[in-house]
Amino acid sequence: MPQTRLPTAVAEAIEWLALHRSGSMSDADRQRFQHWLSLSPEHPQAWQRLEQRLGQVFADIPPVARQVLSTEAGSRRRLLRGALAVAGIGAGGWWLQRLGLLPFARSDLHTGFAERRAFTLEDGSRVVLNAQSRVDLAFAGRSRTLILREGALSIQVAADPQRPLIVVTAFGEVRALGTRFTVTLHERSASIWVQESRVQAQAPNGARLELASGEGAVLSGSGIHALDPNRAGEGRWEDGYLEVHDQPLGAVIDALRPYRRGVLRISPDAAALRVSGVFALDDSTQVLRTLQETLPVRVDQRFAWWTQVSRR
Repeated sequence: MPQTRLPTAVAEAIEWLALHRSGSMSDADRQRFQHWLSLSPEHPQAWQRLEQRLGQVFADIPPVARQVLSTEAGSRRRLLRGALAVAGIGAGGWWLQRLGLLPFARSDLHTGFAERRAFTLEDGSRVVLNAQSRVDLAFAGRSRTLILREGALSIQVAADPQRPLIVVTAFGEVRALGTRFTVTLHERSASIWVQESRVQAQAPNGARLELASGEGAVLSGSGIHALDPNRAGEGRWEDGYLEVHDQPLGAVIDALRPYRRGVLRISPDAAALRVSGVFALDDSTQVLRTLQETLPVRVDQRFAWWTQVSRR
C-alpha cells in the first residue's frame, strides 16, 4: 500500500527533535533552530505537537521505535526514520496521526488555533466547537450522528422524536435524551457534562449511565465513571472561560494549549498541584502570570515560542 508523503514541516521537526535529544546541540544549532521556527507558522505547530505528544503515547510505540531515545547521538536521526519504517508506522501510520502530525481529511465542522465557532445543523441543532476541534456529521433517515474526532463540542439539541442525536467518540457514545451537553476528548478518555435535561452515556464495554442536568462522567476503556458535580463548570467553555475546582494544574495547562502558540510544557510535579479558579482561555499570558503569583510554580519563557511551567 503506498504511503502518504511526510509533510515537510513534520519531517524537519523530527530531525530537530533527534538533534535536541542527542545532547550535542551547539549554540549555532540553536540559532538555526530558532530561525527555522520563524520561517513558517507550520514549523512551530509541527514541533509543538511532536514534542508535546511524544511522551504521552511513547509507551504504545513498538520496542524498535523506543530505541531512538536511547541510542548514541550520531545515529538517532537515522534510527528514528528507520524505526518508523520497520514498525510499520511510516508516513501514513497511526502513530503519527495520533501525534497529530499528519493532516486528516478536513472534517465537516472544524476550528483552528484559538478559535471557538458556532454552527447550526440542518435539523436546527446548534453546535459550538472549542479551539482545534473536528467533527464529522452522519445524518440519516433514522438517526443524527456527530463523530467527535478532536477537541470539544457543546450542543443544543433540536427536538426530533423520530431521529435520536448521538455523539460518538473513540471512547464511547452519548445519546441525547434532552437538550444541552458538552463532550471533550482527552488522550485516553472523553468527558461529558450535561447542562440541561438528560443524556445516556455508553462505553465500548456496554456499560451505560444516565446523566441529568449538572452531572458529568468520564468514558474510557475501563467503562464509565461519574464525576463530582462540583466540577460541572469544567463543561462550560463556550464563553471563553475555564472553571476548575480542586483540579490538577496539568488540566489547566492542557486547556490552554489550543489557545497558545508555540510549545507549552509543564513538569510532572507542577502538573500535580491542585488549583481552583476561573481562567480566561483567550489570555493565556495572564493566566500563566496569575498561576505564578498564586502557586509555587515558575514560568520560563524562551525564544518567545517555548514556555515551561516548573515547580519552585
